Amino acid sequence: MKRAIVLLLVVLSLVVLPLAGCSNSKIALTDPIKLVPNKVNLVGLVDITSILQDGNLTGIYDTVPKDTTYPQTFHDALTELRDQYNIDLMGFQEGIYFADISGSEDQGNYSGIIIEGTFNKSDLISAIQSVSGTELSTIKYKNYDIYTDESQESAIAFLSDSMFVIGEMQAVKDVVDVKEGAPALSGELLDIYNKLGNGLIKLAVAIPPGAAEGQLGESASQYLGNLSAFDNVKSVGMTISQNDHSLTLDLKLCCKDSDSAQSIEQTINGLISFAQLLTGMSENEQQNQALETLINNIKVTRSDTCVDVNITATSTNIEELIQSSGQSAQAFN
Repeated sequence: MKRAIVLLLVVLSLVVLPLAGCSNSKIALTDPIKLVPNKVNLVGLVDITSILQDGNLTGIYDTVPKDTTYPQTFHDALTELRDQYNIDLMGFQEGIYFADISGSEDQGNYSGIIIEGTFNKSDLISAIQSVSGTELSTIKYKNYDIYTDESQESAIAFLSDSMFVIGEMQAVKDVVDVKEGAPALSGELLDIYNKLGNGLIKLAVAIPPGAAEGQLGESASQYLGNLSAFDNVKSVGMTISQNDHSLTLDLKLCCKDSDSAQSIEQTINGLISFAQLLTGMSENEQQNQALETLINNIKVTRSDTCVDVNITATSTNIEELIQSSGQSAQAFN
């Protein structure tokens, strides 16, 4: 079952590399974000329709070096999915991913994704069973059928004819609870999410107190120097949007105070300078030029306790990076 969930998430992300509150009654299915449980500290959106309908974005998949066992073009990938599993990915509209990244032993793994779109329930279940090689059984939960495997660690539940949730068992049950009137996502995380605006992909994270302390700085310091400034980040907001033939990534890191923000700004600028130095050390001239173009389009600004990082890359630049990386990997092998 977990393998099937991973497959679905991978398919939805191949071409890349959305107010809620308490309620005492069932809520109408108008927006998947309104079904996200209030206990999460990470939430994100993938605008599946916009991504799949953009030839420049789907064309990136075509340039990725792939083993011959994989479909070589995005069109072939969609066709194979449709022919083998009777799943038309073009019918999916958007996905809302949510998780608890606290790392608590009591919480364990906790994540799920709510998908909205047009699909056939039986075909989807059959596809999951075919990929996982496991027959799914059903359990009843608040008058909903939850499909799961023998371990009952992962699950899928259909919330309506146009929406389903798939993920860890408790996460799926919590979404059903929200649909039946339990508190939905609210507070700081939802505020961060709503302020992100529109985008092909957007992600909001409210970092639990102490969750990042010491981890990033210690794990990466041997390669990138002292990164302990990032331990003071309280929240992260990210948006990937498109303008003509360019993709723009906007990253907002907000800290507990302005001094921490200043330290992060300095650290990021230092990393950029380090990356610029490294671009001249590779023998792959195409890769050097592509990296240099990308690095030169990074803008870092600071406002009070937040640091904004803006990166713009054309589809051509992305394709050149992918192709040159593939060439480097082949040369290494």
